[in-house]
Amino acid sequence: MMTRQQLCAHLRISESTVRRMERDGLPVLQVTLRTKRYDLVEVKRWMREKECQPGSTLAVVGTSASWSTGREFIESYRRRHLRVTPS
Repeated sequence: MMTRQQLCAHLRISESTVRRMERDGLPVLQVTLRTKRYDLVEVKRWMREKECQPGSTLAVVGTSASWSTGREFIESYRRRHLRVTPS
């Protein structure tokens, strides 16, 4: 089990990205009101399943080795959840 900061460091993503992923169903263990823990194996499994959902227009990643850092997932996730700010 790891903290949000440890998960962010391992996957090389920001805390706000993890929070957005939580809203989309990222598996998390609520330890106390303000403390959460993440199982890296479950998080990576969720990331693969989320990417491969039916109807996804994104390319499927070919090897599990490319998921080791989660970089491909994060980039595709950011493209799908791109926020447009009014000018």
